[in-house]
Formats: sequence, structure tokens, C-alpha cells
Amino acid sequence: MSNRIGRPSFVPTPSTGVTPKRPALTAGEKTSSARAVDQFDARASRAATLLTGASATTAPVPVSSKALDIQPQVHEATGYEARFEQGGRKASAAVAEHGRVQLPTGSGRGPSFHAEAGKPLTVSADPARFSSSYEKVELVWRLYPGGTENVVPMSDGTRDANGRLAIQPATFDVPADASGLVRLSFRTTDKSGRVSNQWDPSNDASVAAREGATVSFTEDFQTQVDGTLRAGDSLRIAYDQDRLKAIAGGKTPSEVVACVSFNGEPAIEVPLDIRPDQAGQSGGMFLPSLRVPFEATNVALWFRGKADDGTSWDSASGQNFQFSVGVAHDDADPSWKNELLRSKSFPNLTEDTFVGIGPSSQRYNCIAWTVGKRNEWVWPGTRVEDFDALYAQQGYEPLDSVDLSHDPTLEKVVIYGRKPATGKGPIEVTHGALMDEQGRFTSKIGTQPLIRHESADDLTGPSYGAPVRVYVRPRQPAVSVS
Repeated sequence: MSNRIGRPSFVPTPSTGVTPKRPALTAGEKTSSARAVDQFDARASRAATLLTGASATTAPVPVSSKALDIQPQVHEATGYEARFEQGGRKASAAVAEHGRVQLPTGSGRGPSFHAEAGKPLTVSADPARFSSSYEKVELVWRLYPGGTENVVPMSDGTRDANGRLAIQPATFDVPADASGLVRLSFRTTDKSGRVSNQWDPSNDASVAAREGATVSFTEDFQTQVDGTLRAGDSLRIAYDQDRLKAIAGGKTPSEVVACVSFNGEPAIEVPLDIRPDQAGQSGGMFLPSLRVPFEATNVALWFRGKADDGTSWDSASGQNFQFSVGVAHDDADPSWKNELLRSKSFPNLTEDTFVGIGPSSQRYNCIAWTVGKRNEWVWPGTRVEDFDALYAQQGYEPLDSVDLSHDPTLEKVVIYGRKPATGKGPIEVTHGALMDEQGRFTSKIGTQPLIRHESADDLTGPSYGAPVRVYVRPRQPAVSVS
């Protein structure tokens, strides 16, 4: 039951995903002469449609219509590099005939690198990382979740002046249908034939899928979303740097950076300038492609640029550009389904009757999901009357009967309940589920995954009891993003 099965021992503080109006100055930044300029008017910050389990797929959007308006200055990556140096890691994106962009490598607790489905990833390493006793070094990579191991040689037996193996870059094409992560590790073989292969989560590369959405920020201060912004897919950012030039009073900005925050977490800062790394390259503006985490429910974007001694911000007047993130594709991560099948809490829930559409999370529960919230825990009480009051605030009315039929003109919420363990007293509410546009149900199972199941009876049993009340309200038309 959503207030018992897997409920955390604390009630999470709601997260708005909004950052302060201006980030604090970092150590070493000038405070006396530096001036910050921000956009006056948030003229077109539109939220993307919040999906509630729709199963329709979206065609890949490599470059959106608005992004094309910014062309030819905005360029996609043609490949990526993950470099393991003796003192750390470096990530970069290559843009054919234009140059290279140095990308952030994260905090070291998760993926350090970036990749895109269908594009090459080159892995290079400093020979000093490997012992001179090694006879062979290989790159081992696989997609996660799922995926089999692949091996690429990184040594041919030759050695450098220090007696270490000469390490050659290993390049492979990330599969076109990839999503999630590419797991990278080095397999070494020493003189005795001993093989070692250790994986570190900070070696992972986060893969931006081909499917996703492009958010375009044009010179005339318009913002447009092309495609579907969905957890597990990609987010592409097409930004016309003339916006910052206008904000800075006509001064051409440098070091333009996109700041991307999912669920209010610390921002990923992605440079938007392509730096020529050899003669004849033109540089230009970079169109980054980032993987949207499975856990994401919203994303905030803002932009920073330097102009002379000042810093300019394009941040919707300090509120940042806010977008809702829809749920993932069906069973995007097989572990979601497996987690519930292993729990055996719902005997009617079988592999063929449900799909996972979101990961386990303590950020929200079943009732929060039914009222459109994914950043807080909602539980009004244990009595049916407590839920009558909650749903009345959302415009719902209770039905006289437990009518679970599908009416496309109505939104329906069903709550479950059971008698107290003592057998005395009123029914205690245990769970809530939301009916989607096709008459199926979506349920957040406590702190466990978000699922879509075919029938309300799929959750009937000892944990949740049975459906006890249905609430209805007129179905709102879908929000279109243009």
C-alpha cells in the first residue's frame, strides 16, 4: 500500500526545480567590477506536455525546425571522446570541419562521459595508467541496461621508452537504438596470464538516444519544443547566442554556457562554443545532446555568457526556462518490471499485464501521481472521507458506485482500501491509481516503480485490498506544444 509498502521514514521536502535568480559567484570571481545583466522578459517559456503513460512513439528529431533557423551556425556533434588521463578524465565532442567542445565530466559518482546513439565513441588512455607488467590492454564496453560485452584491442605489444605498453585509442559506433549508458572498463592481462577487469561507475558514458526533443531559443526571444521531452530520451539545445548579445547591450559574448538542471539538482554546464583545434576550422555554435535521466520529472534551463568584464544571464528573469518531462517508454529499464515481480505483493500482477514506465523513487507516491505531482509525497489520511476532500480540491467528484468502465470524456481515479487488521473500524485507504486515455491504469507503487497495468483488479490482493471508490472529472484536452 502506498502509505506502507516501501514508504520512506521521512516525508521529502517538495522540490520546485527552480534555482535562485542568479547563481552565487564562485571563488575567485570578481565582485566589485563584474556586473550581471539578466533578461527582462520571459517571453516564451512554455512547458512541455506532461505524459501520463501514453504509449505512442515519437519519430527521431535530429535537428528541429527552429534549430534549422539558427543554422548554419549551430552544429551537432559527429563523435565523442572519453579520455582517461593519469590525473583524471576528460570528455569532448568533435564537430566535423569545425572543431571540438570540451564537455563536463560530472562529480565522479556516476557517468563521466557523453555519447549519442549511432555516433562513434573514442576511448583513449594515458599509458601511465597501466603497469609495465601488463602484456595486453583491451577496452570492454556494453550497453546498460541489457547488452553484451564487446572487446576492442588497445595494445599491439609495442612499448614506449619507459617499458609500458603503447596504448592505442579504441573507437566503436554506439548502436543506433542505444539508450541508457555505455559501461566502459579496461581488461588487462599480465605476464603470468592473469586477467583483471574492473568496472567503475564513473567510467560510464551517458547515451543520448536518437529519439527525443529539441528546445530552440531563437534570436527574437522565442522558445519552442520540437519532439517529445521524455525521461530516458535525449534533450537537444539549440541556442542563438545573439540573445545574450542583446542582453549585454550589443557586446558579443564569449564562453557561452548552457546550464541544465534536472529535478532541481546541481546544473550540468555545457559549453556552447566550438573551439577550432586546427587550422582551417571555423568554430561556431554547438548543439548539445544530453540524456534525460530516468528519474527526471522536470528540467530547468538557463544560459550564461561573458562580455568584457561582465556576466550576462538569459534565465527568464531569474525563474529559468522550465519544462515538464514525460514518463519513459514502456519497460525502458527491465529492472522496473522485475522489481515488482520479485516482490510477490500483487499475485494478480503478471509479466503480461503491466509495463514499467518509471523507476523507484522516494520523491513521490501513488496519490501524488494521481493529482499530477512527482516531486512530493501526498497522503491526506486513512479514511475515504479524507480522500473525498483531497480530490474535491482537484475538481473530482465521487461516483455512487465503483464504476471502472472507460469513458474517454472523463478522467478517473480509483482508490483501494481494506479493513483494518483488527477487523474493526472503517476501511483504510491503501492506494490510488489513475485511468489513462485508453482505459488502462497507471500506478506508483509506494517507493517502487511507476507502472501501467491493464485492469484495476491487477492490484487487488492482500497488500492493497480492493477498489473502494472512483472519482471523476471532465478530461482536459491535450496540451499541444508548437
